[in-house]
Amino acid sequence: MGVTSLDVDLRPAAVRVGSWLGWASIVAVLAGLAFDIGARHRWLLLALTLLAAVANAAGAFVPWQNWLAARRGRLLLDLWCGGLIGFVAVLVVAGGPTFTLLVFLTIPFIAVVQIGWRRGFWLAMSVGVCAVTTSLLPMSAGATAVRLALVGAVAGVALLLTRTLRRAVARVEFERALAKEANHRIKNDLQTVADLLLLGRPVGGDGAAFDDTAARIRSIATVHQLLTETGDEVDGGALLRSIAERAPVQVEVEAEPASFDAVTAQKVGIVANELVTNAFQHGAPPIVVHLTRGSQTRLRVDDSGCGVEHTSGFGLELVRSMVEQGLHGRFELSEIAGGGTRADVVFPAGSP
Repeated sequence: MGVTSLDVDLRPAAVRVGSWLGWASIVAVLAGLAFDIGARHRWLLLALTLLAAVANAAGAFVPWQNWLAARRGRLLLDLWCGGLIGFVAVLVVAGGPTFTLLVFLTIPFIAVVQIGWRRGFWLAMSVGVCAVTTSLLPMSAGATAVRLALVGAVAGVALLLTRTLRRAVARVEFERALAKEANHRIKNDLQTVADLLLLGRPVGGDGAAFDDTAARIRSIATVHQLLTETGDEVDGGALLRSIAERAPVQVEVEAEPASFDAVTAQKVGIVANELVTNAFQHGAPPIVVHLTRGSQTRLRVDDSGCGVEHTSGFGLELVRSMVEQGLHGRFELSEIAGGGTRADVVFPAGSP
């Protein structure tokens, strides 16, 4: 059986949990030896536990995320499982039946980190070693049968939980894939609509309305493209740079790290597109777009035109409505000292 994406996601996390379980087991053994739980070979058990601590510490430096998919990672994991089983077996034989409780930690760990035939092999090894070691201990047949039954039950529950978890993760990944495909198709459909609008613009007439509408549709398509690439959040800087690249003049973007959910990103994209369009249609280069994020989010577009002359029109009315009603913020146009126009949009950082 090959390594699936689910295994790549789950197994490194399980290995990290196993490392913490290893430290918990080591502390438990040392505590037991300190309080004298009847161990017959205390110095042997202490030396073995310290050796296990060194091995567990070394495992923390292994890049499991990259190695588990490779042969060396699988072999190292086999070595870890074998050493873990051997450690518990020696503890039980040398220290007494109390240490058999550690078996209930090793079996769930092996069930999660191993896959395919390796999982079955190491679980069988765990149960077999447990059966052999308990048979060597001075316990009644009933006590031995109870311990073996409990070990088998733990193995079964661990496998069931692992399978359930993998199915749950698979379902989530499937839903994400569907959402990604839906966003991709929506983006393509919006691009097609924009292209059709441009193809249908009047020949020899004023096609500005068609151009503006196509640009608005493309800004929405940009958001869907970014959602397809990044998931549920859209990077504000990437959104603004994508809009700026479609302008017929050079537009500089200065953006602090900021991300928006899909709904907010749609509104910010439409607002940014209208302000950039207004800047190059009625202003003059250089045009600079600023995005800052603090307790409030601020989007600012500066141009070097002749000041505030065009304060009305469908585009700016759309911006005002989108900002005030959609983002619950405020929108202002002002003159820049020395010439030029500044469009300021401020809205709460957590706007819907």
